[in-house]
Amino acid sequence: MSEFLTTKEVAHLLRLKERKVYDLASRGEIPCVKATGKLLFPQAEIHQWIQHKGGSLANSSERPSVILGSHDPVFEWAISASDCGLPTSLNGSMDGFERFRNREGIVCGMHLDNVDSKGWNTELTSSYLQQSPSVLLHWAKRDRGLIIRPGSGISQISDLLGKRLIARQQGAAAQLLFERHLAEYGVTFSALNCVRVARSETEAALSVVEGQADVAFGLRCFADRYRLEFVPVCIEYFDLLIDRFAYFESGIQTLLSFTQTFVFSEEVQRYAGYDTSDLGQVRLNGCR
Repeated sequence: MSEFLTTKEVAHLLRLKERKVYDLASRGEIPCVKATGKLLFPQAEIHQWIQHKGGSLANSSERPSVILGSHDPVFEWAISASDCGLPTSLNGSMDGFERFRNREGIVCGMHLDNVDSKGWNTELTSSYLQQSPSVLLHWAKRDRGLIIRPGSGISQISDLLGKRLIARQQGAAAQLLFERHLAEYGVTFSALNCVRVARSETEAALSVVEGQADVAFGLRCFADRYRLEFVPVCIEYFDLLIDRFAYFESGIQTLLSFTQTFVFSEEVQRYAGYDTSDLGQVRLNGCR
């Protein structure tokens, strides 16, 4: 038996793609030597390395090419229009972040406001990024507030008592943020008349349009599009947490390249309260 393993054999042993093995070798994170232009892996050292890594090898498993996290209408449209071929499983920022940490996807869209400092998404992700080769990339700033059915008599959050409300699902950043702003006005969520739960920004706004509710906590773009009233509450950051290895794959690169096109910039103009001028800016960079 040879004292050296090939790249293919190491990939099979670790249950990784050969590309990932090359990445580990290029960063000096796995024992290897180069002979006659080929990478060879000393078998004894590889087995010692596996024992040393222990359970953390599970963190090197390949992620499925799925986009997780929160719903954003521009992001959703760009995924489809770019033909990047990436499927989505969107169920809120917190749900997406937990699933991203469990390596169930390559991207997580999020808009979580920081609790102990000003800003968005950095408090939750900063400690995770210290041990994860991922990157927090900016997508857009969005105007968020109360989307109101005309004539409902709502001009601020304290007017919501007795009004029909569309809520968002647990784990959705919009719902967490809404409850935080309610508390600032001394209003509890349980005191409100919640008539149903919406699972996307679009669904929440359409529930008001269709007369199912008087108000929803949503995005300005929908109030403008459907000629509803709007009371601004905050300008939030929608960011993308992206696995660094997946970042360089064709799906993500196709999507990001599409954001530089005229077609994309024209579409963004249709969404009031959107600012994509810093799209692509790296907000936090994870470990290498």
